[in-house]
Amino acid sequence: MGRNILGLLCYNEDKVKEGKATVLSAHGFGSQGKDASIREKHQRFRFFTDQNPRAKLNAFHISLNFSPKDQLDEHQLRYIAQQYMERIGFGAQPFLVYRHHDSAHMHVHIVSTNITGDGKRIETHNLGKLKSEKARKELEQELGLVKAEGQQEQRLRMEPLEPVVYGKRESKAAMANIITEVMRTYSYTSLGEFSALLGQFNIAVIQGGEGSRMKANKGLAYSILDEKGNRIGVPIKASAFYARPTMARLQKRMERNGPAKQRLVPVMRKSVEAILRQSAGKGMGHFQQALKRQGLAAHFHYSKTGEVFGLTFIDHVNRTAFKASELSREWSGKKTVQALKGTVLKDETPVALPKPKYYQDQQSPRTGGKDREIPVWPVGNVPALQHFLSFIQDLLRPEAQELADPFQRKKKKRRKLNR
Repeated sequence: MGRNILGLLCYNEDKVKEGKATVLSAHGFGSQGKDASIREKHQRFRFFTDQNPRAKLNAFHISLNFSPKDQLDEHQLRYIAQQYMERIGFGAQPFLVYRHHDSAHMHVHIVSTNITGDGKRIETHNLGKLKSEKARKELEQELGLVKAEGQQEQRLRMEPLEPVVYGKRESKAAMANIITEVMRTYSYTSLGEFSALLGQFNIAVIQGGEGSRMKANKGLAYSILDEKGNRIGVPIKASAFYARPTMARLQKRMERNGPAKQRLVPVMRKSVEAILRQSAGKGMGHFQQALKRQGLAAHFHYSKTGEVFGLTFIDHVNRTAFKASELSREWSGKKTVQALKGTVLKDETPVALPKPKYYQDQQSPRTGGKDREIPVWPVGNVPALQHFLSFIQDLLRPEAQELADPFQRKKKKRRKLNR
């Protein structure tokens, strides 16, 4: 939920221009709604949001994610989106459905508003618990979709988010894609961890210096990093992005992320221990490559003088970030660097490297198989149809073809073939 429908439109329409998305349907926008301009689509939403100018939050951005085993065509995706949103109470709202093609798993994004034509607000508090979960399970059962609960441990090879490269495409759009994905799908409990995550994709978080107005107001800005880690280009304020990755919004997510992180600590600790043991004395390059094969990364924090003062481990498989001290009190950035070099700092004990006692044949505790050269990324970390928010039925025409049940049509064809 947000307040910038134009930003949501631009985000999805930019994907369409780049060939990374297609418009599946435009309910409530007339017969030519799919091909309308951004300005025309925005005007349609404004007809609703202007009915309640006092509403601080009036925009919805939904993502419905499916298992790779769910082989669905466009008609079926439209049908699922329509049925899902009607069941959670958004059947009379204008909405746009976009199918995104920029990841290995099938998913659609939906843009809508929770302000009705007469200016009333559709209540969204506890919508997930009260209606979304029920609708999801019903559709999984009725349409034979892979159940979300069965996808938690599912993995497939999938490329991670692509780092931002300055000048390759429009800076704000490129940064918005990464910031939104990291903000919503990764678990982090501090600004340092969030910053380390974005650093993996060449984006820096800027807080402002001590005593500055920006620091006092808890303001944040974002900037692209070059290959050497230096900021490049003009910083963009958090409030300028449609996802609004402000300190206030990040803090709310940090509070919710704690339990999810704690459950993953034992597995992450074992993985890092094994890799530290294998990489001791072999250098930073060996360490980072060993981590990468497991879908992990290590983000070292450096002072202005180039000294290591901190370390954050990142799990791209389960989309989580950990301070080194969360995994072991014996670990620190300095100790880890020295262990990789095969030396020990004065007055410091070395990193505690475990004795070799498990992982026969280099078996990975994370994947259950031998180490691979290609990282393994999750499809199931955002369960099918688990994310929710808004949707609608076309207010101007019956959409007879879209209302038809494509699953029913397929069943009939199969019966004929069997005869």
